[in-house]
This record gives sequence, structure tokens and C-alpha cells, in this order.
Amino acid sequence: MKLYVLLPILKNSDLEPVTWEEIKRAVSPGTKFVVDALDFGPASIETYIDEELAAPWIVEKAVRAAKQDYDAIIIDCMGDPALHSVREAVNKPVVGPLIATMSIASTLGEKFSIVTVLKETLPLFSRKVREYGFNHRLASVRYVNVPVLDLEKKRDEVRRLLVEETRKAVEQDGADVAILGCTGMIGMAREVQDAVGIPVIDPGIAQVKYAEMLVSMGISHSRTSYPTPRPKYRRIPSQFKEVETVSFI
Repeated sequence: MKLYVLLPILKNSDLEPVTWEEIKRAVSPGTKFVVDALDFGPASIETYIDEELAAPWIVEKAVRAAKQDYDAIIIDCMGDPALHSVREAVNKPVVGPLIATMSIASTLGEKFSIVTVLKETLPLFSRKVREYGFNHRLASVRYVNVPVLDLEKKRDEVRRLLVEETRKAVEQDGADVAILGCTGMIGMAREVQDAVGIPVIDPGIAQVKYAEMLVSMGISHSRTSYPTPRPKYRRIPSQFKEVETVSFI
């Protein structure tokens, strides 16, 4: 099995190595993977405008990966940017960590809380939780007030804040499961879980295990939900070269 893990942000010398190391520890024996990032787009994704700016480049990278020997594509961001578009564009399993973690959390308890990076991300999570149909299982969305690009530099502080906010989610909001609300928090869930005493899901790990499950079961997204786009001329930017027509598979 071979997985394509796409960080849907500009190449980042802090996030890419830690993501690679944690995924290496998590994958099953025999699973191979690559971690890639965007050549163009935002430095991080924290709002809808970041998602929209990243989307064309995510689709382009994903389509290219699907034509190679990868068995599944993972969009490594808790906003699940361009998830629906990529699923329309390719036939292989496409995993977004938000929908994967909420699916897992809903089997582990009655209510879950998401502990994310910034206050600005709260509307994004609220809307996507409703879109995915999990609003009746959501206890709260909390934040540690640390930008994505500072997560690795402030790792110890972020761990402490995650413990504090997760404990509040349990005691004040009624959560019995917690989800770390950014894949840049990869590797921090176990410490929070041990401190607070409820299941804490690491989206960076969950997305990989979810992708492995789909590939091993031989299933992918439904074409009735994600129909293949009709052939037509589509003029899109492609590495700022001449116009190129995308063909979907």
C-alpha cells in the first residue's frame, strides 16, 4: 500500500519533517507513503480564504498523484480543503482528517469537542460540522490561540494549552471524546489523553489509519455522491505555465 499525504500549504521546513516522522511511526508494516506540499498557495490554512486559495493547487496535485501508483490520497488539513472536489476528480480513496476524526469520535462517546488553533477558525469548524451532519454530537469547539505556523516552535506551550482546553471541554461542555483541531498538532494527543482521561484523537494519525482501512477494504467514495465531472474545457493555472486542460479519472 502506498499513500500520498498532501500538506495543502506551501512547503514548510518545520511541519513536513515532524509530519513524516509521526506518520512513519503510525503506518502499518508494508505501508509506504510520501509527504508533499504545495508550490503555490497559502503558508497555512486558518480561514475560508486560505482554503479557496489552496484549492486549485490541491486538485492539481491530487489528480497528478492519482495517475501514479498511490492507493489513497490524504489532504492533511483539518479544514478538509477541496475534499469534495478531489473526490469528484479521482477514483482512489480521498481522506480528509476532519470527517475521519469525527466519524471515529462518534463511535467512542456521545459528545466530542474539537480543540483547535485560533478563534478565527471557529466559524469554519461550526459550518463543516453541520455540513457533515455531526452537529448533534458536537459538545464544543475550543482553541489554544496559537497560529498554525507557530505550533512547532511553541510545542511545549501548545501541549499545556491543549490539556487545559480539553479539560474545560470535559468539565464545562460535557465532552467525552476530544479531537485535536489541527494536523500540525500531530504527536500531541497521547499526552493530552493521559492528562485528561478521555479518548483524544490525533487527526494526523487518524487520517492515515482511515486511509489504510479504506484501501484494505477495497472501497472508496460513492460516485452517486461524487459524480465524475462532465468533459469540458477548463482553463486553470498550472504552475504558472501556459493554460492546461485537466482530465479527470
